[in-house]
Amino acid sequence: MKREQSKMKTANAKIVPFGALGNGPLADEAERQGLPRMKTIKEMMALTGLSYTMLRNLCLENKIVHIRAGKKYLINYDRFADYLNGVSGA
Repeated sequence: MKREQSKMKTANAKIVPFGALGNGPLADEAERQGLPRMKTIKEMMALTGLSYTMLRNLCLENKIVHIRAGKKYLINYDRFADYLNGVSGA
């Protein structure tokens, strides 16, 4: 019975997707603290129009700044923009 109660508590928990911060107050706070804006490959596809495969290959070849969180690749949005613009050191 105790195990079922703990499941019920977590089932009602509000989960906020990583990219759901958008332009809300949490995004403003992150920007104020100088935290990087990290986007998943699917979010980057929507923002740039590049294919999933191309973005993933750029990550695998270490051509863009990214990290792995489990199976997901999180791409640094600002550094990716620098990469597309040909800024050195990106």
